Amino acid sequence: MARENPTSGLVAFGLGYLWILLAALAQGLVFLFVRACVTEHTARAVRGETTNTFSVAAHVIRNKYAQLLGQRVLQMVIVSITLSAVVLIVSLAIGAFLAIKLTGLAILAGILFSLAGLAVVIWLSVSYRVTLESLVIDGTRIEQSIDHSMALVRPRWWRVFGYTLLFGLMVSFASSLIGTPIMFFSTIRQFIHALEALVRETSGPRSFNQVFLRLMAGLGRRLGILQYVQGLISAFVTPVFMTLLFLELKKPPAPRPASADLPGSPVTPPAGELPGEQPLPPGAIT
Repeated sequence: MARENPTSGLVAFGLGYLWILLAALAQGLVFLFVRACVTEHTARAVRGETTNTFSVAAHVIRNKYAQLLGQRVLQMVIVSITLSAVVLIVSLAIGAFLAIKLTGLAILAGILFSLAGLAVVIWLSVSYRVTLESLVIDGTRIEQSIDHSMALVRPRWWRVFGYTLLFGLMVSFASSLIGTPIMFFSTIRQFIHALEALVRETSGPRSFNQVFLRLMAGLGRRLGILQYVQGLISAFVTPVFMTLLFLELKKPPAPRPASADLPGSPVTPPAGELPGEQPLPPGAIT
């Protein structure tokens, strides 16, 4: 019997997931367009304007989509440079401590700098949360939209972080309720075939590796379907939430109460209620 080429499993594995990367790229482009359209549609509805789907889509394609692509590229460049700087600092710190044979300090420095870099990336991601809404709704340019988003989020950073985290968990839970049954029933037969192949082929670890690679390669299409289901739900729900959040952030802060209403400020009692003063009888001349 002809022996199976050991690289065939790796080739099948790579081809099985290559199309997922391409599909993820296409999905990202489509998702950006859909999110911009839903954002524009929601903003017009909130302002009480007419909302025609085709006019909204045409407006986004003509005036917004190219700028949104540039905005996303600029944000990725900023985050990539930040991550590269963090990796460089961590590497230099670890190398310096290892050079003087301080292994414990090298590990500690690596952990601390990594956490600091993670904190910076999270801070940037939250600060950039409403850049798309700023560009689509307010018509700002690419650089202005980033500055505008950071200015709006900065005084309420923790609130925005909490709202978006909670909303993201809710969307993920809703997506899992729909996507998990689809994933389970579409892969159960493949898992059964893989178990049968393992029972038949008992020639050693190589057979197990081949079966495992074939199984993972076959899961690529199903994982792609699950990703599209989750993206479809998020594409129509997330922009509505982010638009309302952006409009809420744009509202001016509530005016402070008058000095007479502040705690600890003296309050003038009504006439006739001063300490030791008796109320005047009805009809008395003051």
